[in-house]
Amino acid sequence: MMVAPKYLVRLLTYLSGTTISKVPTSPRLLYEVGKMAARMDKVLLELEHPQLSVLQREKFIWSLSNVALLEDYIYAMEGDPLQELVKAVLKEFKTSVLPNHHAFRKCINHGDFNDLNILVEPEPDVGSGGDHRISGILDFSDMSSGYYVHELAIAITYMMIEHPDPPSVGRPVTQGWESVLPLQREERDCLYLLVLCRLTQSLVMARHTVRLQPENKDYLMITAGPGSRILRQLWDLGKAAVEQL
Repeated sequence: MMVAPKYLVRLLTYLSGTTISKVPTSPRLLYEVGKMAARMDKVLLELEHPQLSVLQREKFIWSLSNVALLEDYIYAMEGDPLQELVKAVLKEFKTSVLPNHHAFRKCINHGDFNDLNILVEPEPDVGSGGDHRISGILDFSDMSSGYYVHELAIAITYMMIEHPDPPSVGRPVTQGWESVLPLQREERDCLYLLVLCRLTQSLVMARHTVRLQPENKDYLMITAGPGSRILRQLWDLGKAAVEQL
């Protein structure tokens, strides 16, 4: 007697729209990205569930609280001209970001607020100049307990990836964020480094995974490729110059 195969099916609600990666990101739309990220984290903070403690992911490699864990993967950068820069970013995280964690406001992070997880639709307002509005958010699988400023840093990082002028992205995204959640002094002071940390996470983990799955290199380097150039650009410009843009 033949046993019938079993399948696992996941039913999802359909969300209309296209990913923000496929449309031009105007300053207005970048502002809305920052505003939506802040609103989202405020809503996530209200979550109530008996198993909410599972979001305390203390060893989650993609949490910006755990940037120091990348030291175990530095080997993957061997021979890469950015290896010393990566080491410098990790050092700055330990000396300049970690000591300020006590002042960061806690929340629950989406954790992957990137250009493939944000849906947009054309703005119906005829005065919008053909711009778009955010219509949905995808992929909550990287949720974890974290800090508000982490979500902002992640949003800025991923909006830089496809933008023709990456350093200019931070201002409108931050302005949108602060229309909902004004930054505290320590959060603002660490934002530049946290963006560098996210770019470093993306680069190091992509290099590590490519060693394990070389056949998937093109997919795995989608973000890390342009991200490595942005990492070098922001580092060379320096914190003071970037914050003036």
